[in-house]
Amino acid sequence: MSRSRLAVSFGEKLALDLLVAEDAPPLAQALVVPQDVNLILGDVEPVVDDSQVAEEVVGAAAGFRPRRLGSLVILRPRESHPLVFQAIVYDFSRTPPTSEEPVFEALLAALEEARTRGLVRIAVRPIGTAHAGLSPVVFLKLLTQVCYTAAELGTSLKRVSLLIPSPEELERYQALLKGLVEKT
Repeated sequence: MSRSRLAVSFGEKLALDLLVAEDAPPLAQALVVPQDVNLILGDVEPVVDDSQVAEEVVGAAAGFRPRRLGSLVILRPRESHPLVFQAIVYDFSRTPPTSEEPVFEALLAALEEARTRGLVRIAVRPIGTAHAGLSPVVFLKLLTQVCYTAAELGTSLKRVSLLIPSPEELERYQALLKGLVEKT
């Protein structure tokens, strides 16, 4: 797990750092991951229980309602794992499948949920940047806005770790974040 030397502080209350990792760091209490309105991306809970018969599964699927863009779905806690907050940022029936508004709303909801639960450390994957979505710089602007707002309004959070998939991407995100910080 490589960590960037660049960390952005929002007053004395909250810091944002970058690290190369797929999974949340050991001290993170929650992990924010991207998800679509139909809950079919990545970190999903099992839909079918072996004890269910086919009719029950079909009946359950028929009653499914897509989630609202910008909302948050919280998976059941698993022992020895951080909570998983699924940020509903994609709707593949739209072109493009995401925009700034649902990403901002989902990030805001995640940090508010962390505050409500009294969490101190969370990890965030770059949500909304895949599938012809937002550029990394737009995502970073939204994330820093949400962190700044959380720090100003009061939060239990002390650290937000942005999980970057590779060392090359870490360098890219680090340069983008440095550019954003220097503009302010």
